Amino acid sequence: LDGLAETDWTDATDMDGAQVAVADYRPDWWPTATRLLIRRVRLAPEQVSADPRSRRRRTLHPDQRALPISELTTADAVYGYSFIMTNLDVSTPEQAAAVEHWYRHRTQIENIFRDSKLGAALRHLPSGYPQVNKAWMWGALLAVSIAGWLHQLTATPGPGGRLAGWGVRDGQAMIATLRHRLIRVPARLVRHAGALKLRLPPGHYLLDEVLARIRRLPATS
Repeated sequence: LDGLAETDWTDATDMDGAQVAVADYRPDWWPTATRLLIRRVRLAPEQVSADPRSRRRRTLHPDQRALPISELTTADAVYGYSFIMTNLDVSTPEQAAAVEHWYRHRTQIENIFRDSKLGAALRHLPSGYPQVNKAWMWGALLAVSIAGWLHQLTATPGPGGRLAGWGVRDGQAMIATLRHRLIRVPARLVRHAGALKLRLPPGHYLLDEVLARIRRLPATS
């Protein structure tokens, strides 16, 4: 990082506040064509946890990582860094941005499979029969799709009109979190003023919001 100048950074593709650069660093034991691609994302101090075990805090520059939160707020800029080893062509800033964008989407796909393992029981196939395992797999992937639809129902427009779903991880809460906040919710179905109403316990505003958005969807024939 110390060998990079501000002019070496170029804006990342489809990621607000992010920039990419290619470092000259390459140990002798790396394959000849390997390059080090670096992405940095500008963070607000309140986005950084005081817990040194925090994943985001561990992405800060070592000098900033050592600072207490009170001093971090006075820094000119706070960045989180990610490093990618690649043998793809990153010889120009445009190529570097395109390669980083490609790797980022690969990571998103891997996160979906990780979420399906942790939240939709895809980590274990239950049978010795391929047909049973195939049905199990499709059920897990259907659960992932339903989670995506729930994010759409709770989404809010961001910069440029892009929708951000509910929760942390840039608006992509894990399936287990959505299950806890939307599905495993105790409620009472009561009749009031001649109409049925679903009464939720205090604090479950997300389910209220989802139900309201479902009711506003246009009717289909």
